[in-house]
Amino acid sequence: MMSEEKLVPPEEFPFPFKPYSIQLDFMKHLYKTLEEGKLGIFESPTGTGKSLSLICGALCWLRDHEERKRRQLKAAIAQLDLMKTCDGDSEIDWLTQQIQQSQVLQQRQQLQQQLNKILCNDEKLEQLRKRKVKKLERPSEKYTEAAKQRDLNTETPVTGTDPEADDADILLEECLESDTTEDSDPEPEEQEDEESKEYGDIKIYFCSRTHSQLAQFVGEVQRSPYAENIRLVSLASRQNYCINKAVQKLKSLSLINEQCTDMQRKKKGRTTAVDSSGKAVKKSRGSSGCPYLQQKAVERLQEEALLEVQDVEQLVTIGRKLSACPYYGSRAAVRDAQVVVVPYNTLLHKNTRKACGINVTGSVIIIDEAHNLLETISHIHSSEVTGHQLTHAYSQLSQYQDRYRNRFSAANLLHLGQVIFVVGRLIRMLGGKPGCSPVESSIKVVDTKMYTLAEFVLSAEIDNINLYKLLEFCQRSKIAHKLHGFAERYHPAVVLNRTVKSSAQQQMGIRAFLKEISVDNISTPKQESIPASSVSEPILSNPLLPVLGFMEALTNHCSDGRVVCNRQTTVGRGSLKFLLLNPAAHFSSIIKEARAVVLAGGTMQPLDEFRDQLFLSAGGTVERLTEFSCGHVIPPDSILPIALAAGPSGKQLDFSYQTRTTLIMLNELGRILVNVCNVIPAGIVCFFPSYEYEKLVSEHWTKNGVISKLERKKKVFREPRRSGMVEHVLNEYAAHIGEPGSSGAIMFSVVGGKLSEGLNFSDDLGRCVIVVGMPYPNIKSPELQEKMNYLNANVSPTAGMQHYENLCMKAVNQSIGRAVRHRNDYAAVLLLDQRYTRTHTQAALPTWIRTSLSSHAKFGPAFAQLTKFFAVWKLK
Repeated sequence: MMSEEKLVPPEEFPFPFKPYSIQLDFMKHLYKTLEEGKLGIFESPTGTGKSLSLICGALCWLRDHEERKRRQLKAAIAQLDLMKTCDGDSEIDWLTQQIQQSQVLQQRQQLQQQLNKILCNDEKLEQLRKRKVKKLERPSEKYTEAAKQRDLNTETPVTGTDPEADDADILLEECLESDTTEDSDPEPEEQEDEESKEYGDIKIYFCSRTHSQLAQFVGEVQRSPYAENIRLVSLASRQNYCINKAVQKLKSLSLINEQCTDMQRKKKGRTTAVDSSGKAVKKSRGSSGCPYLQQKAVERLQEEALLEVQDVEQLVTIGRKLSACPYYGSRAAVRDAQVVVVPYNTLLHKNTRKACGINVTGSVIIIDEAHNLLETISHIHSSEVTGHQLTHAYSQLSQYQDRYRNRFSAANLLHLGQVIFVVGRLIRMLGGKPGCSPVESSIKVVDTKMYTLAEFVLSAEIDNINLYKLLEFCQRSKIAHKLHGFAERYHPAVVLNRTVKSSAQQQMGIRAFLKEISVDNISTPKQESIPASSVSEPILSNPLLPVLGFMEALTNHCSDGRVVCNRQTTVGRGSLKFLLLNPAAHFSSIIKEARAVVLAGGTMQPLDEFRDQLFLSAGGTVERLTEFSCGHVIPPDSILPIALAAGPSGKQLDFSYQTRTTLIMLNELGRILVNVCNVIPAGIVCFFPSYEYEKLVSEHWTKNGVISKLERKKKVFREPRRSGMVEHVLNEYAAHIGEPGSSGAIMFSVVGGKLSEGLNFSDDLGRCVIVVGMPYPNIKSPELQEKMNYLNANVSPTAGMQHYENLCMKAVNQSIGRAVRHRNDYAAVLLLDQRYTRTHTQAALPTWIRTSLSSHAKFGPAFAQLTKFFAVWKLK
């Protein structure tokens, strides 16, 4: 009944300041993309206000869309009212008239119901705002005292268990096929009434890679013109949101998740209501065992999350004041939110989306920092399990089955036996035997073999097992959680000794092995001292989780992935790894269900990879695709990119894998850096293809005196391989450049390393970025070979090689983007390799680099241009 009113991008957008022309173009194109429900690829260089443009463009459209929906509902209701008051056609019999009037009335009721829900939602939020204003006028000592008291109550660890317990809490949940969802134990956010689920307008889901990037995005929203009127909720894991100190001490995310769900059942179990005849009529759940999961407190936190834009840390602070769980409070607020901020893993994994209550149907998906989206999806859905994890899981499962065999139902015992059987077959694939120690020898020859999923399942002899039903059993019975509780209760400190054993001991069976490693807190005798020469390997806290992850990976479509079986000299060192070759398979549901999908990044080139391997392969159509790439906010004369083919002595620069370690290339590279350090002020960041090559170059230059020559002009720093040292080295680098009278510093970094993404070398920290060679990955890698073969067979005959080229150029583009971070910045970019002068290579560079790029076959003209560039800026 409602006619679709087309929204047109406005000429002006609400913005904190007067936007640049490229920002205005960005927002208009984004507005149009969301309105038309397209699949967009947006490229906007870092420093051009990409995040703010995304926020203002998307929220402007969302505001206009919601206003349009209200207008359309009111107009449609008015039109139906008019039809109802008009006299019917006298030629139509009374029965037909009654049917028509009934249909009109039914349509009106449906439309009025939608409008009422929107108006009720608006009224509810207005009431919350008024309550917020009143609350600010009153002190909140009551909540502070409650928080202190609960903190005191939760200081004691929650992992300890009474050894005299009857073990009912660690027995498998019954999961008969007749079970329904109402028999399961829903989490708090799942307990919504049906009416509240029915209302739901379009939401914008914004996701990025890290929590720090998401926090920066939320900060931009807080500074935007929409901060007062937008309902934004940040989702994060329990590890980020949990405020229960006893649970926080567990550190591991899987343990925190398990302990949280366990505490919700521990305090009060299920109770069964009965009627007058004694027949059970309903199951109800008791109150939670976590003191921060009280319903009223969580509801208060939910209101706080909706009334004011807050990031994860701010919501945690409020949660502590209210003694309310931020994890469940934020998830409960998703229903009424307009914008939901989530990390990559939450949005891109279907089961995680479902668990968090995220429904992408009809919604807008905006993925920032999307330059590595394909690799991210592949990583999320790939899985690896080691021999240690398999053998430990087999040991725990076998002991668990033996101990409670008489207490399991026949169905649970059957499925548990199947899980044990599958784990045993996986151990055999690594050359071991079920029940063997992970340190036992498996094979004499170390090898790596690639399988298709069908080949692997047949080789492992598990083709007769229905993995889908088995995984469903594992989920419904909570076997990983129960097994972890069993391991914690009866052998929390089990170790396997890597002592050399006799041949008789090495041939021990499963019973002997289980007896050897079994530790009973009640009856275990005092352990003998272990020789200092022996090496101990602790049993993992929950080895079944990665095993189940690998089993789930085996349910992928046969053509979408491969299994790498890596056999080592011992079973424990071996591994089974599932490689996802077709990330589009796990992105297709988002493409098909979402209203619009936008991928945004500073350097999205080459765009054809996202177009062909993601959007089109996931079920998108060419008509839905749209692309936008803007220039930089800096003037063209503020950037000097140079592709250099030769060094000072005239030698051709060829830093391919075969020639880059020759003395000719090492010495020529040293001459280039010594020369450019004489004319480039402040800081230089030099990117090498790998850590090994950077180490080789540094050692060679230390011996032949190049480092000494560089040190006369600039202090040399090297990127550390340890993540913990990066900040320290960066601080020293920045401090040296900022010292009065300093001639600057040079930082040796690695493409794809810790300094190549997410860090800013603005102003004097990065007056020049140098990229040495082209960082191609190892083409002989079995994984890369399989990926290229898959693309050649399923995308195009040249797609495999194009993917190989793209891996290199995307890494280069990210490194280039570390410099020139704002409008008044300036820098030079040196691409050192004759391959950078090729047309097809330059086509993969960002647009804002290509427009200013100059290629030089000789060093002299390039050096002159570089000298003139910095001389001009010195005078400004």
